[in-house]
Amino acid sequence: MKLIRKITERIARRNPIEYARKIGVKVGNECRFTGNPRWGSEPWLIQVENHVLLSAEVNFVTHDAGTFLFRDTEEYKDVFKFAPIVIHDNCFIGMRSTLLPGIEIGPNSVIAAGSVVTRSVPPGEVWGGGTSSFHRNDKRVC
Repeated sequence: MKLIRKITERIARRNPIEYARKIGVKVGNECRFTGNPRWGSEPWLIQVENHVLLSAEVNFVTHDAGTFLFRDTEEYKDVFKFAPIVIHDNCFIGMRSTLLPGIEIGPNSVIAAGSVVTRSVPPGEVWGGGTSSFHRNDKRVC
Protein backbone atom coordinates (compact mmCIF):
# COMPACT_ATOMS: atom_id res chain seq x y z
CA MET A 1 0.00 0.00 0.00
CA LYS A 2 2.83 2.39 0.83
CA LEU A 3 4.47 1.74 -2.55
CA ILE A 4 1.22 2.43 -4.42
CA ARG A 5 0.77 5.71 -2.53
CA LYS A 6 4.33 6.80 -3.38
CA ILE A 7 3.84 6.01 -7.08
CA THR A 8 0.51 7.88 -7.13
CA GLU A 9 2.07 10.93 -5.47
CA ARG A 10 4.95 10.99 -7.97
CA ILE A 11 2.57 10.83 -10.92
CA ALA A 12 0.45 13.62 -9.44
CA ARG A 13 3.49 15.84 -8.83
CA ARG A 14 4.64 15.52 -12.43
CA ASN A 15 1.32 16.54 -13.98
CA PRO A 16 -1.44 17.41 -11.50
CA ILE A 17 -4.00 18.18 -14.23
CA GLU A 18 -3.47 14.84 -15.96
CA TYR A 19 -3.75 13.11 -12.59
CA ALA A 20 -6.98 14.99 -11.76
CA ARG A 21 -8.55 13.91 -15.04
CA LYS A 22 -7.42 10.34 -14.47
CA ILE A 23 -9.24 10.15 -11.12
CA GLY A 24 -12.45 11.65 -12.57
CA VAL A 25 -12.19 15.41 -12.02
CA LYS A 26 -13.61 17.36 -14.98
CA VAL A 27 -10.90 19.88 -15.91
CA GLY A 28 -11.34 22.47 -18.66
CA ASN A 29 -8.74 24.14 -20.86
CA GLU A 30 -5.93 26.51 -19.89
CA CYS A 31 -6.00 25.56 -16.20
CA ARG A 32 -3.02 25.66 -13.89
CA PHE A 33 -2.51 23.86 -10.59
CA THR A 34 0.44 25.08 -8.53
CA GLY A 35 0.76 21.95 -6.49
CA ASN A 36 -1.53 19.03 -5.90
CA PRO A 37 -5.05 19.72 -4.72
CA ARG A 38 -6.62 17.34 -2.24
CA TRP A 39 -9.50 15.94 -4.27
CA GLY A 40 -11.20 14.06 -1.43
CA SER A 41 -12.99 10.74 -1.75
CA GLU A 42 -15.35 11.62 -4.65
CA PRO A 43 -13.24 13.47 -7.25
CA TRP A 44 -15.80 12.69 -9.99
CA LEU A 45 -18.12 15.23 -8.31
CA ILE A 46 -15.67 18.08 -9.00
CA GLN A 47 -15.73 20.30 -12.08
CA VAL A 48 -13.04 22.89 -12.84
CA GLU A 49 -13.92 24.90 -15.94
CA ASN A 50 -11.59 26.90 -18.24
CA HIS A 51 -8.73 29.20 -17.25
CA VAL A 52 -8.73 28.39 -13.52
CA LEU A 53 -5.71 28.64 -11.25
CA LEU A 54 -5.71 26.42 -8.17
CA SER A 55 -3.00 27.29 -5.68
CA ALA A 56 -1.24 24.67 -3.58
CA GLU A 57 -3.08 22.51 -1.06
CA VAL A 58 -6.65 23.42 -2.03
CA ASN A 59 -9.04 20.98 -0.32
CA PHE A 60 -12.20 19.70 -1.99
CA VAL A 61 -14.80 18.20 0.36
CA THR A 62 -17.67 16.65 -1.61
CA HIS A 63 -19.41 15.01 1.33
CA ASP A 64 -20.36 15.94 4.86
CA ALA A 65 -19.66 13.21 7.39
CA GLY A 66 -21.31 15.25 10.14
CA THR A 67 -24.52 13.31 9.53
CA PHE A 68 -22.78 10.35 11.17
CA LEU A 69 -23.74 11.79 14.56
CA PHE A 70 -27.45 11.50 13.82
CA ARG A 71 -27.65 8.19 11.97
CA ASP A 72 -28.77 6.30 15.04
CA THR A 73 -32.03 8.27 15.11
CA GLU A 74 -34.94 7.08 12.98
CA GLU A 75 -35.46 10.51 11.37
CA TYR A 76 -31.90 10.68 9.98
CA LYS A 77 -31.20 6.96 9.53
CA ASP A 78 -30.47 7.17 5.79
CA VAL A 79 -29.22 10.75 5.51
CA PHE A 80 -25.99 11.27 3.61
CA LYS A 81 -24.79 14.54 2.10
CA PHE A 82 -22.86 14.30 -1.15
CA ALA A 83 -22.81 17.26 -3.52
CA PRO A 84 -20.73 18.48 -6.45
CA ILE A 85 -18.30 21.39 -6.43
CA VAL A 86 -18.06 23.60 -9.53
CA ILE A 87 -15.46 26.26 -10.27
CA HIS A 88 -16.51 28.30 -13.28
CA ASP A 89 -14.28 30.05 -15.87
CA ASN A 90 -11.52 32.51 -15.00
CA CYS A 91 -11.21 31.90 -11.27
CA PHE A 92 -8.34 31.93 -8.80
CA ILE A 93 -8.47 29.76 -5.68
CA GLY A 94 -5.91 30.74 -3.04
CA MET A 95 -3.54 28.42 -1.20
CA ARG A 96 -5.01 26.12 1.45
CA SER A 97 -8.60 27.08 0.71
CA THR A 98 -11.28 24.51 1.51
CA LEU A 99 -14.32 24.11 -0.73
CA LEU A 100 -17.32 22.39 0.88
CA PRO A 101 -20.08 20.28 -0.74
CA GLY A 102 -22.59 21.85 -3.09
CA ILE A 103 -20.86 25.16 -3.75
CA GLU A 104 -20.16 26.94 -7.02
CA ILE A 105 -17.54 29.60 -7.58
CA GLY A 106 -18.96 32.04 -10.13
CA PRO A 107 -16.99 33.09 -13.22
CA ASN A 108 -14.24 35.70 -12.76
CA SER A 109 -14.08 35.23 -8.99
CA VAL A 110 -11.18 35.10 -6.54
CA ILE A 111 -11.03 33.10 -3.30
CA ALA A 112 -8.38 34.33 -0.86
CA ALA A 113 -5.80 31.97 0.63
CA GLY A 114 -6.93 29.99 3.65
CA SER A 115 -10.64 30.54 3.02
CA VAL A 116 -13.36 28.05 3.87
CA VAL A 117 -16.07 28.26 1.20
CA THR A 118 -19.36 27.29 2.82
CA ARG A 119 -21.74 28.71 0.19
CA SER A 120 -21.71 29.61 -3.50
CA VAL A 121 -19.81 32.69 -4.65
CA PRO A 122 -21.52 35.00 -7.17
CA PRO A 123 -19.73 35.87 -10.43
CA GLY A 124 -17.00 38.50 -10.38
CA GLU A 125 -16.40 38.70 -6.65
CA VAL A 126 -13.37 38.52 -4.38
CA TRP A 127 -14.07 36.56 -1.20
CA GLY A 128 -12.03 35.51 1.76
CA GLY A 129 -12.66 34.35 5.24
CA GLY A 130 -12.28 31.71 7.87
CA THR A 131 -14.09 28.97 9.68
CA SER A 132 -17.79 29.25 8.91
CA SER A 133 -18.57 32.51 7.17
CA PHE A 134 -17.26 34.76 4.47
CA HIS A 135 -16.41 38.38 4.38
CA ARG A 136 -16.72 39.94 0.97
CA ASN A 137 -13.63 41.95 0.24
CA ASP A 138 -13.47 45.28 -1.54
CA LYS A 139 -13.86 44.62 -5.28
CA ARG A 140 -11.17 47.20 -6.00
CA VAL A 141 -8.47 44.72 -4.94
CA CYS A 142 -6.09 44.12 -7.82
